Amino acid sequence: MANNHREYYIEIPRQLTPEQQQMMIELEKDAFPGLGAVDEQTLVPIARYGKLIWYKRTGDERPVAVCECLRDFTQPEKVYIFGYYVRSDQSGKGLGSAFLKEVLDELRKDGFKKVTLTVSESNVAAVKLYEKCGFTQVEFRQHEFGEEEHRLYMEKEL
Repeated sequence: MANNHREYYIEIPRQLTPEQQQMMIELEKDAFPGLGAVDEQTLVPIARYGKLIWYKRTGDERPVAVCECLRDFTQPEKVYIFGYYVRSDQSGKGLGSAFLKEVLDELRKDGFKKVTLTVSESNVAAVKLYEKCGFTQVEFRQHEFGEEEHRLYMEKEL
């Protein structure tokens, strides 16, 4: 578990400086090696029109964890977690679970009724985390992000 929960806090940037954009690109590459990280063309709209949530630790300029959210326009009470990760040098400290609980509280405050996400079935740690936090597997989506990039689709009622 996180040593002292008060050291950690949520930050929600509404825009990103060029330096923050570069930092996010580096964090994404670290979190999702070989899968192609998001770039400025994705990050800027997520921060401005979606919801970018950083989990920060006092004294650390870089987020220790990141969540990127998009509203579902066909069902506006539903939010899709586009990206969720803990920095590799911070993994194994219980931050994923602590951060996800705070993210879900934040989304509940925003009025969302359902949270959805997709995750690679081979990412066992992430699947376990989501299940532990109340997400259920709804379907298996073949080739969701390209050839042989299958994903589990998971949902949680808020």
